Amino acid sequence: MSELYALCDNMLAARSTVTADTTSDHNDLLSLLAAAGNEEDGTLDADEVREQVLIFLLAGHETTAKSMAFTLHLLARHPGEQSRIRAEIIRVLGDRMPTDTDLGRLPRLTQAFKEAMRLYPPGPVLARRAVEATEIAGSALPAGANVIVAPWVTHRDPDLWENPERFDPDRFSPEREAERHRYAWFPFGGGPRTCIGQHFAMLESVLGLAVLLRSHELEAIDEVVPVAADITLQATGPARVRLNAI
Repeated sequence: MSELYALCDNMLAARSTVTADTTSDHNDLLSLLAAAGNEEDGTLDADEVREQVLIFLLAGHETTAKSMAFTLHLLARHPGEQSRIRAEIIRVLGDRMPTDTDLGRLPRLTQAFKEAMRLYPPGPVLARRAVEATEIAGSALPAGANVIVAPWVTHRDPDLWENPERFDPDRFSPEREAERHRYAWFPFGGGPRTCIGQHFAMLESVLGLAVLLRSHELEAIDEVVPVAADITLQATGPARVRLNAI
């Protein structure tokens, strides 16, 4: 913890002289946190800011890395889909590095990434608390009750997904997405507590995958990856992929 706190403190120190002027060149996460307030007394003390930075630091790395890893493994197991996506990447990027404007130009890769998060949601189980008494599907829910929702289960519900165990990026074509219930797929949660980093996660993951897939052909060594639910989805066995440089 001391190492993690020191890392956060060093990053914050680099922003210690930044004012709350969001029109400056430092309109970034650390600067905005330093200028932010809370509902209690209107300010965030040093410990509160550090805790917020730590949340972003951890949540923005582990879940993204796991989602990318499962995507690469699935594409290694489906060489035809991998080739199709690589052709898209080369057509869009050529030899240059991607930028944020390229996200919308890589639809097939984006669909594959979404399908990987359907099969392997980084947060397989989510928790909420009822703020008031209500009723869901005929079941009474008292105020203060803890409610568990499981993307892992919903993402495999045969009433929502045809042949749910199959890897099929076509499920996320614009037409099919428009027909689907908005919470049939919710790897980032939903409602007011939706993951604040979901748009950045999509951006960094798709562009990172594009760079890897453009220069490497993937071959799966392990066909099945055993997993278990923790705070995040955990691979309990190997998910090996052989990378061949192109």
